[in-house]
Amino acid sequence: MAPDRPVTIGLVTAFNPPEGLILNCEALLRECSGVVVVDDGSDLAADSIFDAIQALGCSVVRLGSNKGIASALNAGVKQAQSLYQRLDFILTMDQDSLIQPGFVRALEEAAENAQSTGVKVGMVAPANVSGLPKRARTLPNGVTLGDEPVQSGLLIPTGCLSAVGPFNERLFIDGVDSEFYLRAKAVGMVCIIAMGASLKHSLGQMVPASIGPMTIRWRGQPVMVRTAASWRYYYIVRNRIFLFRLYLPTQPYWAVRGALMDLRHLVLVTALANGRRVRLAAALRGVRDGVRGRMGPSPLSKSQ
Repeated sequence: MAPDRPVTIGLVTAFNPPEGLILNCEALLRECSGVVVVDDGSDLAADSIFDAIQALGCSVVRLGSNKGIASALNAGVKQAQSLYQRLDFILTMDQDSLIQPGFVRALEEAAENAQSTGVKVGMVAPANVSGLPKRARTLPNGVTLGDEPVQSGLLIPTGCLSAVGPFNERLFIDGVDSEFYLRAKAVGMVCIIAMGASLKHSLGQMVPASIGPMTIRWRGQPVMVRTAASWRYYYIVRNRIFLFRLYLPTQPYWAVRGALMDLRHLVLVTALANGRRVRLAAALRGVRDGVRGRMGPSPLSKSQ
């Protein structure tokens, strides 16, 4: 890294990662001042992958048991703070996200430009993330503000981490990025969009839409529906209830819109995607625990 560049540490959370994590870490090492990888309780079969990325020069933190993505992020931030006396940004990444050349610098420049105009930057997100809609508006000073971002590919100034606090470990997984974004927003820190950056990121699985044994087709091609792993619907529903209650008084539009979007998604995948029974069972368990206020890891003991 050039001496006038910010010190940006890539932080990757991993759970039973594929070998592609090695390539992803190589790309981060070319762009960042260093890389911290947190193993969130992977099986022994993943040891060779973590050994390989440690040999590349990454700092590897092994949690020993599965504690959830919020805990893994917090452990990674703590490790980065202990290793680097100067630390300007943390770049949070999922294990399956691969950055392209210039990605990190584009985010850093967007942060620097916004800060130079007096904007309180809470986080910087890429303009394009595969599979997600674009929601951004450009201010008269040329700074582009974004809506709620996803956690992967997110550049967070260390000043925001100090002002907002750690990621909420009660959520375990799902909604962790949303809750952090809302806390930053509450203290006047906004999400900035780096217009020159894009990220390839895996969001669930695309499966053919079907009703009973019949596959739905349009112009000869099967209609595809995006689904998450069935066990994830426990966390999606439970954490949505938690966040709805928490933020309805101060962020009513966000709370209602998020609840309606999750409900729409659940209705669609229930109607059109196989695995309905298991998915609905997980969602109903999420409703029950959400209403009761039960947080932390799922009793079904699946994770990221």
